Amino acid sequence: MGYCLKHSSILKNSSHTTCRFLRRKDLPQFVAKESENEHFEQFRRTNGIVFYYNKIQQEKQNYSEKHAWLTNSFDAHLHEVAIYHKTKKKWIFLQALLASRNPIKNVMQSSLVRRYIATCGPERNNYRLILSLTQDLAEPVEIKSQDFRIDLEPEEFNAIKESYQKDVLLLRIYAIQEYGNLIESENIMWISDELNGSFLSSWNEFTVAVRSLIPLVQTKIVAHAQQAGVFFADQSLNSEELILE
Repeated sequence: MGYCLKHSSILKNSSHTTCRFLRRKDLPQFVAKESENEHFEQFRRTNGIVFYYNKIQQEKQNYSEKHAWLTNSFDAHLHEVAIYHKTKKKWIFLQALLASRNPIKNVMQSSLVRRYIATCGPERNNYRLILSLTQDLAEPVEIKSQDFRIDLEPEEFNAIKESYQKDVLLLRIYAIQEYGNLIESENIMWISDELNGSFLSSWNEFTVAVRSLIPLVQTKIVAHAQQAGVFFADQSLNSEELILE
């Protein structure tokens, strides 16, 4: 089960449905743009959410916390996405979400940050979201078999665990790259080049390489924000306003 922010609808069959506005998460948006355009053309005559293989439209289903509890189908992560959709100050919600160490929330936060900066553009607060996300590159990614939607045997889980851990980190890096694209900084856009193929190495080697990106990326983001005149440009506000903005 999932939730479509574009159509404000629950996705009962999230792995089998799509719409013409699908955005890929497995690549930075500027890299996946061509394939997204092809997908749009393939589904441009459809309206709303449809099944991928036969393009039959699915009925929109609004989220109801009351209904979820009454039907024993409440999902905390789905609920958070629904709250994000209804929240007016989405920046604050995302900043709070960035503090989580849960791998499912990590995937949510990376995806929502990418959507937010793509929608808002490189506004003054976006560099702060990306700086926080960059700091999270140093945090360990702990995945348990219970985090998966399907039951896995111990040997199955051990076989895929490392790959999924790497994917969680890559999603954070993609958000940083997309921000680099928005501010027209090729150094940040292609920061993944600094990993030097470590993705194919062991988990430990990969995390060492990823953590080495942190000071490099943060220096570049801060320098750009300073040059653009937006780096904590709200310093004239009092401390309480800074916390609540």
